[in-house]
Order: sequence, then structure tokens, then C-alpha cells
Amino acid sequence: MMRLIGLMVLPALIFTSCSGKPPEGPAPSVLSQQAQQLREKGHRALSLGDLERAKAIFEGARRLAEGLDDRRALAETLNDLGAIAGQQGHAADAAALHQRALNISHELGDKGLKALTLSYLGQAAQLEGHTNDAIELYRQALLLSREMKDRKVEAVILNNLGLLQQEQGALEDAGRSFRQALSINAELSERRSLASNLSNLGSLLTERGQLREARAHLEQALTLDKELGDPPAIAADLGQLGRLAEAENRPDEAMSLYERAYQGYLAVRKIPQAAGMLRRLSRLAKVNGSVDLAADYEARLRALLTSQTTR
Repeated sequence: MMRLIGLMVLPALIFTSCSGKPPEGPAPSVLSQQAQQLREKGHRALSLGDLERAKAIFEGARRLAEGLDDRRALAETLNDLGAIAGQQGHAADAAALHQRALNISHELGDKGLKALTLSYLGQAAQLEGHTNDAIELYRQALLLSREMKDRKVEAVILNNLGLLQQEQGALEDAGRSFRQALSINAELSERRSLASNLSNLGSLLTERGQLREARAHLEQALTLDKELGDPPAIAADLGQLGRLAEAENRPDEAMSLYERAYQGYLAVRKIPQAAGMLRRLSRLAKVNGSVDLAADYEARLRALLTSQTTR
């Protein structure tokens, strides 16, 4: 699974201004601080893969921002909600929420907020499969982030642009984008984003047959994600390592890794990803001639998908 970096998982401070300093003006009110604290709480829920809880928390922050007529906070929470909509497969809803945030960024004349929101719109277009639109939005955001010297956002955009380039078969360009993002995040000690860069670069190297280098990157990503306590990312790393083991013609190791990835995704209710791991397990079992084992995986897959539709 490719690791699209959602801007909402970056520290909340990144939304305040491109320089990383709070915006000038009067100190925020107690209620404005509460809205910000709600957003931080929502981000913590996201880091545990609890999208529904995060969404409810961000809705509370949005209502509070609207009640205070805090336009900046409102734009931030609209972006948070849009990012969740995208993760839940509602890309059109995500685009609409991000467009509202973009309108506010124009109203405020805030280039930093505009760069962030263009990046979110790029993510929504990417999830909708509108590749050309996504690339153009990322390029606009990249220009603005560089103009504002916001290296955190620049690294996020480079990572996600790299995924699009990889999807289009521009593997050299994708590798360059991932390595640039990785270099920035290593310099800034942005460990969570760095782990995503390592994972994506490892996946690209696997695709290119550079398996030894791929393993080094993927194992570093797994180590980082375990240190950060990020269950969805850990599951993604295990899945990528399983894919690498397949490329190395080590089917038993691949199946073990896919099983661990399945259990990890299941623990955080990432049902489509868990189903994907079961499909890989069933395919490998068939290749190995284990008909009964393949049937067991297929039965587990049917039960998983049935439980999802009846929720």
C-alpha cells in the first residue's frame, strides 16, 4: 500500500503560518484555544486509525470555529474533515470541503493556508483518479510552499507527487521526488513523514528490482513506525515487506508478513486493506498448491466483507 502523506497528520502549528510562527495579532481566546485542542485530539485519534472518532472531534472543532467566526480555524477544520472524507472514499465530498477552505485562504490573503489547501485538493484529485489535475494542484502548492520557505509542506507535496509519478510510470522522477522529500524530513527530524518516504521509496525500488536497497528502506520504515506507535503504518510496512519477499521468491516469509499485516489492519478496522492482504494470502496459497489453505483465506475474506456490509 502506497503511503500518501495527509497534511492533517502534521503538527497543528504548520497550519498557523508558513514560517512556523503564530500569526500576528491578538492572542487567541480561550475558546479558540479549545478549538485548536480539539483538532490536536482529532489528530491523535487519526494516528490510531479511528476515523469516525476523529471526524466527530473535527466536527466539534468546526462548530466552535463557526460560532467564534474564526475563519482560519474554520479553514483548518474543513481541511481536516476533507482529508477524512478522502480516506473514507468520498473524494468528491473531500474536494468540496477543501474548496471551501481554499476560498477562505483567498479571503484572508494567507499564502501558507493556500499552499496547504491546494495540497489537500491535490490529494482529493489523486484519490478521484484525476491525475493531471492532481499534478497541477501539487505543482501550484509546491511553488507556494517554496516561496514561503515552508519545508515541511514542501516535503509532503514531493512525497505525494512522487506517488503520482510512480503511478504514471515516471519512475526516475518518482524516485527523485521521494529522495528530496526524505532529505528534507531527515533534516527536519520529521520522523512520521520520513517513515512514509522510506516506505514509498522502498516500494519503488522493489518495483525496479533493486531488492537489497528496497529491504533496507522498508525495514527502516517499519522500525520508525513501531517507535512512533502508528498501527496503520506498521501494517502497511508489513504488507510492503511481504511484496518484497515475493519478489525475492520467499513465499513462506511473504505469507507470514501478509498475515501480520492483515491482523494489523483488522485491529484498526482498515477493512479494505485487510481484505487486500487476505486476497494476497489466498493467491499465494494457490500458487503453493495449498488448496485447503486458500479456501480458508477465501472464507475469511467473505466473512470480513459480510461483516462490513452489515455494520
